[in-house]
Amino acid sequence: MIKIKEIKINKNRRKVDDKKIKELSESIKELGLLNPITINTDKTLIAGMHRLEACKLLGYDEIKVNIVNLDSLLSELAEIDENLIRNELDWIDGDKQLARRKYIYEELHPETKHGISGAISKHNSANDIMSSAKTFTENTADKVGVTARTVQRSIKRSNDIVEDLKPKLKELDVSKTEGTLISRQEPEVQKKIVKLLEKKKISVTDAIKEIKKEEKKEKKQIERDRLNEIGKNKKIEIDFRLGDFEEVFKDVPDGSIDCIITDPPYPKEFIEVWSKLSRFAKRVLKPNGYCVAYSGQMYLPEVINRMSENLDYYWTFAVYHEGQTQIVNGINLMCRWKPVLIFQNGKKKIENTFQDYFISEKREKNGHDWQQSKSGVAYLIEMFTKKGDTILEPFAGAGTTMIVALEKGRNVIGAEIDEETYNIAKALL
Repeated sequence: MIKIKEIKINKNRRKVDDKKIKELSESIKELGLLNPITINTDKTLIAGMHRLEACKLLGYDEIKVNIVNLDSLLSELAEIDENLIRNELDWIDGDKQLARRKYIYEELHPETKHGISGAISKHNSANDIMSSAKTFTENTADKVGVTARTVQRSIKRSNDIVEDLKPKLKELDVSKTEGTLISRQEPEVQKKIVKLLEKKKISVTDAIKEIKKEEKKEKKQIERDRLNEIGKNKKIEIDFRLGDFEEVFKDVPDGSIDCIITDPPYPKEFIEVWSKLSRFAKRVLKPNGYCVAYSGQMYLPEVINRMSENLDYYWTFAVYHEGQTQIVNGINLMCRWKPVLIFQNGKKKIENTFQDYFISEKREKNGHDWQQSKSGVAYLIEMFTKKGDTILEPFAGAGTTMIVALEKGRNVIGAEIDEETYNIAKALL
């Protein structure tokens, strides 16, 4: 605020419009002064003659002002325009210069600031606030010879990128296109992107993907930790045992299980579990009972050989994972399906007729990285068992097979060797 009597008026100022002053005074009386007048450092009026006179008419002694160093601002504005027109700046400096130009221009022409003209128009206060000055975007586009959209994008990019990261982006020679991608990320993500770019040769797009993947992994782990804590203290009535299935199921009577439906681990270091599964299934399955097992493709011939040590091979089903792909780097293939092996304890023709291909919707991974979808397991349960049958799951994981079996009216018993995963399954059951 400044005393109105201290404000100097140049003699060559244009004459005021008494009608506009009257209208403006009524608006200021009702709404207050929406836009302060602008004065130079020596208190000479730069912009806002009608606002000043309207405040005088209302009997005000003081008025809100913006104080600018007119000579300094005009000099800096001219320098910026020369730099932009010569087009010798990199995109980071160019953006910063445009952002600075916007600040200066709107200091010189405060009536052009976003929101001011709209507010004035809304309240129908026709006055010198609605000056003839072009908006910053229009003025800059004309001066520099670019589109208004280009100016807007540059300003937004400059404002959105964390200031401390800009020198690093210059050092890393990040392109304008990649800079735009970075500007669209949250500040913490921007910092992570720069760290990755410094650490290894990677595109910004790939860096963003890697960060999003890691964030998703962290969220998943938080959820698993939560479920683990719940499962530790949860009491369940289902026969679900912690430990190696051959050990914890020693008391399961021979020939007492209608069907085994399971998803053993696929990596090479776990190949021995297929021989254990074959041996165990031979003992506990009823005559002609089925052992249905998801499998990977990489070691499929050996898996089939090991399962065939004690059981009869019946068929291989194909499950298509909808909306998902898995890159098998070792052989450079994108895998869209998975084999489901059907073995039997004494081969006998199946009673039902059904197709050997089914679609599995997107799998939930909140409990385990190898978790299968409920729809896929439901299909297998319905095809190979009937209500009241007993299903055994030796690699229960997050409990998907057990959960669906109960939903389908089957009896189920399960085992899981990893304690954290066991607790998670308990929480989900």
